[in-house]
Amino acid sequence: MKESTLQTLITARTLLEQAERHCALGDRYMATAGLIVLQDAVELVFLATLREKNVDEVQAVEKLDFDAMIATLGKTGIKVPKSGTLKAMNKLRVAAKHYGQVMEPITVQGHLNTAKFAVDSILTSAVGKPLREIFLTELVPEGQQRDLLEHAAACLIKREFFDCLVATRKAFFLEFELDYCIYQFKDQPNDGKPRFGLMGMFFGGRKAPYWTKNAEWISKNVETPFDFVQLDYEAWRVNALEWGINTQTLSNIRRLTPEVVRLEKDAEWLLRHRASYIANNANQENAAMCLDMTIEVIRRKREHIKAARTVGTDKPYDMPTAYIGQSLFERPDTGSRQLRLLGGDDNYAVHEVLDGFQLGKVFYQISTTNSKQEKAWGYIERRNETALEEDSPAVEEVSEAQLSIQLE
Repeated sequence: MKESTLQTLITARTLLEQAERHCALGDRYMATAGLIVLQDAVELVFLATLREKNVDEVQAVEKLDFDAMIATLGKTGIKVPKSGTLKAMNKLRVAAKHYGQVMEPITVQGHLNTAKFAVDSILTSAVGKPLREIFLTELVPEGQQRDLLEHAAACLIKREFFDCLVATRKAFFLEFELDYCIYQFKDQPNDGKPRFGLMGMFFGGRKAPYWTKNAEWISKNVETPFDFVQLDYEAWRVNALEWGINTQTLSNIRRLTPEVVRLEKDAEWLLRHRASYIANNANQENAAMCLDMTIEVIRRKREHIKAARTVGTDKPYDMPTAYIGQSLFERPDTGSRQLRLLGGDDNYAVHEVLDGFQLGKVFYQISTTNSKQEKAWGYIERRNETALEEDSPAVEEVSEAQLSIQLE
């Protein structure tokens, strides 16, 4: 489904839900307003379907009137059921909106039922699912966050609003708050030494304030499991600006959804909310708003990440010749500290080619592992192979040794 189609259908679904609420009240004036909203929702579904079928590439679909849209959909092979009743609904909408006529609730309710049936039939044919099953979750890449958001959407449809809000906050936690969860540092001494090294990137807490990442601070300040989430508000704000997200939107999601935390991967989710939360906030309006906001902020963050570009490394690299006994330097400078001499059984990989500190000298940055499985990173000088072949027989000896080379 095209993103433009999805966005239009979400608007149509919102209007349809509003029309349902108006029509359910039994009031003539609310029912009349509901009829106007209902017709707009159906027209947006027609527009989205025509765009999904690429009709907008050959004609200006936005200039088509209601009846012409029905005819154009038929030409694309999509049957519009109860088209006569829909056209009658459109005429009633004209009478209500442009002439101020008031409609009877029972009449509007009949048109609502017809419109829902027709819309679901059209969309099932065009995109494979009815309108009530279309959510912005399709804009979120597959993964645990999307699974949780789809579960939240399913709960919303079933009117399980509290469960919807909980699932929404779980997705938000994994996407945004996990980076500030310092649980993994509960046994970390306050000695300034990192405990996890590069592996720490795969755990939570990497963005939390540095002074919170030790056992002493945690023992004094963490009173409940939810206190393990310690935001660095400056980093939180800067990240939001970078991702194109309003920081107030993030704050609203945190305020309007129940608090959740998961301290370890695959551990049980923990939940906290005010005693009055369910009675005051577990409703359709709040659940739908929080779900839509969470989907949007996750989408914006992922779009930003997806925009990053890196240099290619998939093409084979023409490896330089290495020589037994060649020095591995700490820096691209033959005067720097010598780390080791390359041996005949070494495995190595070349990562960079660069000019060194000495004018005219070129170096390779390599990682190497010797027969004792000792690893090292450093620089070897690129030599003039022709000159070496003339001056030193060591080149022939090295080719016979056949150093094991591992390409990146």
